[in-house]
Amino acid sequence: MFCVLLLFPTIAAAFAPTSPTSNFPMTKSPLARRTSSTAYDDQSHGPKYSFYGGDAWRKRRKLSPPPMQSSSTLPHSSSSDLEECVNNDIDKPIFSFGILTDIQYAPIPDGHSYNGTPRYYRHALSAAEHAARHFQREGVQCVLNLGDIIDGKCADVERHGGSLAKDDEEKKLECVAAVGSVGQKALDDVLHALSCYTNGRILHTYGNHELYNLSRKELAEKLQIPFTLEQSGDLVGYYSHQIHSHNPSETKDTKTSLQSNKLRFLVLDSYDICILDRCPQKSNKYRLARDILATHNPNYPHEENSPEGLQGLSKRFVAFNGGIDSPQLEWFETSLQSAKEKDERVIVVSHQPVHPESTWPTCLMWNYSEVLNVMRRYKDVIVASFSGHAHQGGYVRDEESGIHFRTLEAVLESPDPIKTYGIVDVWEDRVVVRGWGDCVSDVYDLDHLVFAGDQNVRHANEESESNNIKIA
Repeated sequence: MFCVLLLFPTIAAAFAPTSPTSNFPMTKSPLARRTSSTAYDDQSHGPKYSFYGGDAWRKRRKLSPPPMQSSSTLPHSSSSDLEECVNNDIDKPIFSFGILTDIQYAPIPDGHSYNGTPRYYRHALSAAEHAARHFQREGVQCVLNLGDIIDGKCADVERHGGSLAKDDEEKKLECVAAVGSVGQKALDDVLHALSCYTNGRILHTYGNHELYNLSRKELAEKLQIPFTLEQSGDLVGYYSHQIHSHNPSETKDTKTSLQSNKLRFLVLDSYDICILDRCPQKSNKYRLARDILATHNPNYPHEENSPEGLQGLSKRFVAFNGGIDSPQLEWFETSLQSAKEKDERVIVVSHQPVHPESTWPTCLMWNYSEVLNVMRRYKDVIVASFSGHAHQGGYVRDEESGIHFRTLEAVLESPDPIKTYGIVDVWEDRVVVRGWGDCVSDVYDLDHLVFAGDQNVRHANEESESNNIKIA
């Protein structure tokens, strides 16, 4: 407890404003080759993809051309281009995993978000099952579920047009009496839908909507998240998971961006510091979150979820977001250093986006800059970051590190028969996102890993130093 209080000034300062098969014919999204970053349109509350010709990220660093086509030659490719990109390689990808986010199932009629975006609560459940069956057929090595598995409206379904009725009136009364029972049942329904996938582990993270319905202890049991009981007495759900190459013998001696045949997922808990499901009287993390909101959001506590009056990135200081405390940050950096020493590559996973240009401000992690700075120090280890929370999705390639930051599109906001999810294939020199439904298909060059220890970069650095040019 003393340790957390001692770290409070440092933490507070960080929060200052600053392949389809014949059985799965669902349409894919257009493909684009990403060697550079995207533009972001705050006014439209979503990502606005902008393609930079000529491999701009590489040119700024005086690197050699990539071994494959660039975004300048694939500006608006079709799903057939995606198949060609995948099938041109004789061998399988080194790693593959399924990915989906923001299912937000609730036993209520279709509705809308607070800003009027249509939401399809019941269809989301069948979409999740469809995705799980596809993941199983594809034989992906694991699945990333990026959080918000159920919707907060499960806490009051009758208000939103749903029904609590069970097989008989007695069960209905029991359901009403049991706090969170609707949310528990909804979560069980989603987990049953996802249980079609048995080939590997489903890596769950959780978001604000789970916390509107269930405690962290319940989430630990149901989602098999290995929560850590920190010295402060608070539960925090960060962990790692490793998968091995499809073809370890073929990658062992290959000098490429992915020399390792091991890929590690580092799952972050972006609701480490937050007011949701934290004890106001006993939790230091609750008090820290309360002070952050009180300092940066004049609407708190009466309209704690409102960004009204906030400008720019300060809009992130709302109660449905959160941040990462010092113990988890220390674990994150230690894990990255360990991965580097073991020649592993890393995928970073979180519910809330980390990079401010990969999302709109109201969905951004409170102390994103601290997390981003840690990631930049390990740019030769991290392949990409995947997150949810911002339903329209987004993407940016970090200018400083070359790391790809992808925010995935939500299952919830795709109407029947559209089913939104993706399969991610990791190759020696690129990451291929195969998107179904509203999930954008994409290709991300791994040249920040290809040249991490390459002699050409050292020569470029030496040349740039003589010209006073910094090579990131």
